[in-house]
Amino acid sequence: MEITCDIVTDLVDVYTNNVASEDTVNAVKEHLKTCPECRRHYEEYKRNIESERKNKVFVTEKSPGLNEEIILESMNKLSKRLKTRRTIRNITSVFAVVVSLVVLLKGFFGEDRD
Repeated sequence: MEITCDIVTDLVDVYTNNVASEDTVNAVKEHLKTCPECRRHYEEYKRNIESERKNKVFVTEKSPGLNEEIILESMNKLSKRLKTRRTIRNITSVFAVVVSLVVLLKGFFGEDRD
């Protein structure tokens, strides 16, 4: 099956990442054997993908604890905020209970004595 350069250009990604079907792989291989322009495009694409993968691995290997430190710091900040909110909620609840008791007691023992 003969395919055009446009089709090969569209398929380079799936071909390079080994997710193409067997028929697609065979068709692209055959086209790359006969088309120097598509072969250059494929080689350049492949180099770019490999370079990106190496850069990602390099950054991860360079400072593996950095991400964990950021996550731990964020979790500590969130924990402090939640504790603060919980404390404010508890104080507000106690205040509401005290006000309710005062109103209730004032109504019960209030000024309505005759």
